[in-house]
Amino acid sequence: MSMLDRLRMRRASFSPTPSTSSASSSTTSSPVPPAASYFPPSGRVPPAYENPDKNGVNWLFALPDELLERVFVGLDRITLSRCFRVCKRLNEILSSSIPISLTYTLQCNSLKLNPNALLPQSSNPNHIPPSKAVLLSTLRERLTRFKNFQARSSNSIKFQESEGRLYEYLEGVLLRNVPPLQFIGPREAGREVAVYELSKGDDWEDVKEEKDKSHNANTHTYDEAERGDEEVEEYEEDQLVNDIRKTHKFDFDMQDFAVDPGQDLFVVAEVRHPSPRNYTLHIHLLTLSTFQPHPKAAQPILEWPGPLHARIASLGFQICDDGLFVLRNNNSGAKDHLVGWQWTTGRLAVTLKPPAVSTFESFILLTPTSFLVPSVRTRLRPDSLIQDDLADARDLVFTHHLYIYAFPPFSSTANCPTTSATSEGTNASEPAPPHTPTQIAIIDLPEFVIDLDENLPPPRLTIRTDPPPRHTFPTHPPENIQQFVPDPESGIIIIEFYCQPLTAAPHNHPHFVMFSLKKTFLAYLPAPTSPLLLQAFPRPAPVVRWESIAPKVRLIGPDEPEPSWVCYVYGSRYVVPYPHASESSTTVRLYDFDPMRVRQEMYSRRNEGFVGSLPTSPRGIVQRLMFGLSTSSSAPNTSSTPSTASANEKAVSPSKGKSLDGSQTQKYDGDRDGIILVSEETVLKKKLPLKYEIKTGRELPFIYSEKRYMNREIDTVVMDGERLVLFDYTDDKEFMEILDF
Repeated sequence: MSMLDRLRMRRASFSPTPSTSSASSSTTSSPVPPAASYFPPSGRVPPAYENPDKNGVNWLFALPDELLERVFVGLDRITLSRCFRVCKRLNEILSSSIPISLTYTLQCNSLKLNPNALLPQSSNPNHIPPSKAVLLSTLRERLTRFKNFQARSSNSIKFQESEGRLYEYLEGVLLRNVPPLQFIGPREAGREVAVYELSKGDDWEDVKEEKDKSHNANTHTYDEAERGDEEVEEYEEDQLVNDIRKTHKFDFDMQDFAVDPGQDLFVVAEVRHPSPRNYTLHIHLLTLSTFQPHPKAAQPILEWPGPLHARIASLGFQICDDGLFVLRNNNSGAKDHLVGWQWTTGRLAVTLKPPAVSTFESFILLTPTSFLVPSVRTRLRPDSLIQDDLADARDLVFTHHLYIYAFPPFSSTANCPTTSATSEGTNASEPAPPHTPTQIAIIDLPEFVIDLDENLPPPRLTIRTDPPPRHTFPTHPPENIQQFVPDPESGIIIIEFYCQPLTAAPHNHPHFVMFSLKKTFLAYLPAPTSPLLLQAFPRPAPVVRWESIAPKVRLIGPDEPEPSWVCYVYGSRYVVPYPHASESSTTVRLYDFDPMRVRQEMYSRRNEGFVGSLPTSPRGIVQRLMFGLSTSSSAPNTSSTPSTASANEKAVSPSKGKSLDGSQTQKYDGDRDGIILVSEETVLKKKLPLKYEIKTGRELPFIYSEKRYMNREIDTVVMDGERLVLFDYTDDKEFMEILDF
């Protein structure tokens, strides 16, 4: 049967019967108003598809299911949400269609489907790509498990590398340098790197059956009440599954490295010493699978613009699509320097140095064509009365800021002149010189008490977000490709304040963490095609006061643990371990700042009539004090329901809930099924090193869940979109436990 015949049959099924037509005509004199009555007041003539059919045929429902799916799959989230409420028939179509449900679930969780995951593999003709039904089931299960902090399976592997200086983790690939047998210096990285491909965990069960009985007898197991429905298995050094660990030794000393598993790209930096007191920095572009020069790189080695004056340099990397960005921090009196290449062509595209009185502490890519850089600015105090010593530290004022820089896309500046290029002596066929990004805005950060005489130096800043805001989909590895990719404009940004007073004991320094949605800073950017990015900005960048940005961000501290690694954020989730020395346990807490998931939790609690209770146990009070929330009886309900004060007064006594360690505790702060909702603003009192009281988070609610591990010292947790990796130190041996969700 042809498509036209099917359309005709469906039209007949939706056409009104004669009895229905006569009945409708008897009740109303004009069942179908004339087309002129639909004309808007402005006089615009509506197109034909806006006028109802004279015969009452619903042509939308007459379309075949294949065309209906194509229509609704192309809609955005807001429009598709409204379509669910149009009528019962349309709601049934949208709810029963797997492609539409998959699209809607992805949109509600700020994800995109990788189209490469639906393609067959040319190297494996027996490979069957997953269907959309399988993808939808996998996505729903993973989201539920992340929300409840219940892993699907758990596998423990002995970590062979000792503590080193270099490490990186992204999307199932863990890298760590193998330190030399004899350390030459505290920052010596060596020449060997170990790569753990944790994404190969789909074949754990195959090796599990081949293990001998003696190994099964020594397998470490956990209490079912503690581990839930997880499948826990431990592997020895010589039984690493699927060769997930490999090492490679270079013929030079590594300075730093970075990785992009989706492009099979491994970047390693090398410092050479061609002449006395002269060093050069070289960036090698290799493949992660073979450690050979990357086939897409026109130049396998990129050279840093300009010589260095010291061998050791602190580097920061960001890889986004065809852009490679490297920040070299201050060393030996030189300024910080941020450089960007189009690594596929080898063209030096972007170069940026901070103002004369500022530093570049760290950086991230806000978009593929913009930077977000935390900075510490130093200037002379205007009211200083000290005239004798110009180098007196009391004359200095330190302030913290966020700089937003933007530059045009690489394609728009590939062969066009810029303001830095002169018309004389410029060959049109040569690539354009590197572009200097334009400063878009300066955002003030909280003020801290700084007194160098009292050993209170200015806090140092770091910034982190993963993955970079790339617009290309991963294509590697083809046998286990990443199926769901975060939306480039979604996710959170983590800014850490390292307060290191010299008089404080080690590991007891005040530490603050600030959370912000990426969309908060995207609002300050101009369009990527704006002409302001191609010429010198005629006016200074506007300054955004801290008071205007504080409700949109959330600052917690000062007792937040300092992470030993930096791969603790992915998308809208953030993970951190809280060790308890007195109880010999560690609580791993998983935060979720996704606006749609938080809003869904709020609405579900409001519809169910959930009433949060105030904390009465010491643990609940400590939780609220950590977030700076009120513990008085007049505290508002953190479920953000529109309940009045009388409703809070009539709240029943807090119900008993079972904590993660099995003890009975009171529910607190909106705790429901182990999920805690925090929507109150955070109030940090005026206490050193804070200069004044800080209120944040009124417009940034979040949820989190946690799990306690007894008799375990978990110092580091890293994560991606599919798993968490916990590093456990037991008897001077380091194990990593892989939690697959």
